Amino acid sequence: MADRSWIKNLKPGTELDEVYVVRTRELRRRRGSGNYLAVTLGDRTGEVVSLAWEHAESLGQICEPGAIVRIGGHVQQYQGRTQVVFRRAERVDSADVDPGLFIRSSLVDADVLWLKMQEYIGAMEDADLKQLLVRVFSDPDIEARFRVAPAAKTMHHAFRSGLLEHTVSAAGAALVLAGHYRLHKDMVLAGVLLHDLGKIWELEAENSIEYTDDGRLIGHLALETLFVDRVIAEMENFPDEHRRQLLHILLSHHGEYAYGSPRRPKTPEAMLVHMVDNLDARLAGMFEAIEQDGDSDQAWSGFSRMLERNVYRRRP
Repeated sequence: MADRSWIKNLKPGTELDEVYVVRTRELRRRRGSGNYLAVTLGDRTGEVVSLAWEHAESLGQICEPGAIVRIGGHVQQYQGRTQVVFRRAERVDSADVDPGLFIRSSLVDADVLWLKMQEYIGAMEDADLKQLLVRVFSDPDIEARFRVAPAAKTMHHAFRSGLLEHTVSAAGAALVLAGHYRLHKDMVLAGVLLHDLGKIWELEAENSIEYTDDGRLIGHLALETLFVDRVIAEMENFPDEHRRQLLHILLSHHGEYAYGSPRRPKTPEAMLVHMVDNLDARLAGMFEAIEQDGDSDQAWSGFSRMLERNVYRRRP
């Protein structure tokens, strides 16, 4: 696969004939008259904006989001960003293509990440919270889903096993900070390990990462809160105060109403889980911006939609 035209390696001025997955599609109005097609093409190395100035409607029918297409066109640079102008597109049967071409995977082995998470659970001192986590993560279906689930569609950790990588990373930081601030470490850990559990039902990753019907209608905060509450209800003598505070952490971890949080953090443990979640996500976004766009000798990354800024690449 060394001769494949990976998106991260596209060079302006070259002709292109390659297979990609369509991430997004939009039919736009031209300034004069008529329409043009704007799609985002992707593979596991990144995404590129791609435009069809002619035959927009017919090409748009082919370039359905999630479809695998062979694109013919050329690569150019516009306002400092690489883009593709394509003249033809044809559908490719996804059964004939390795899905690993289109969705990245964590650079850390999922077995290593899963073992680390089990170590965190095994070291817990609070018997009730430990039992809850063992019940949740010993479920074979949950383990299978959690090992491969992405953490997001387009933002941070948007790749296979991204949820597991994000969860383990945030847990490590949270334990250090919980000790520093003398918080209930096991409550913080339980909150971190469960805070994005609902994403195993919210997102699906085949040729591209897409929202499920449950993800669109219910969302991961509600999905995980309902699930955890059901598991707690099946346990004998689970403390009411533990239930109350843990469910609050799950419902408030987005931090603000504007970011879809039904509640804002109202306990120190909930505030820490929210802040650590945000910290890990934003640093991951910075690292991705540093690594993805432009040549390594350029001082600044391309514009990050997640961070709404360019990132300075040079390290002290």
